[in-house]
Amino acid sequence: MHRSGNDFTYIHNLKKGKHAFKFIVDDEWRFAPDQPTVADIEGRINNFIDVSDFQQAYTGDDDFLNPHKEPVVQNEIFTQVRPELEEYTKEPPPLPPHLRHIILNKVPPVNDAAALSIPQHVALNHLYCTAIKDGMMVLGITQRYREKFVTCIYYSNI
Repeated sequence: MHRSGNDFTYIHNLKKGKHAFKFIVDDEWRFAPDQPTVADIEGRINNFIDVSDFQQAYTGDDDFLNPHKEPVVQNEIFTQVRPELEEYTKEPPPLPPHLRHIILNKVPPVNDAAALSIPQHVALNHLYCTAIKDGMMVLGITQRYREKFVTCIYYSNI
């Protein structure tokens, strides 16, 4: 699990279907009362999630040559209110948990080290930077062009 502000997150790819789950809190199995629940054959209460109708965000069938028109918003108000000074001195928001799962940190799906899995669409066009180690900084970015994904990795001596 990863801490994200006051929350903990865990991302796991599930197969289509219904899945039961619980949480371990203070060494005790617990369920979340605000989530859907189901009882198992022994009467224990579990949370469940149904991903039977889940559709991937990118299927490869998108028409990139004919982009969809953006809807026009009527009566939208724009202002020139300048933010207060404390807005600039706040802590930055925590990193969203899905941006921690980049394809550079995953094992390839086949034995070919050059074959990477298809990245999540939210990870595209984000610049990733590693901590400087042994005087070396590593930057990486993944971009999409039509049905292809291109990952560029840059190494720099510091």
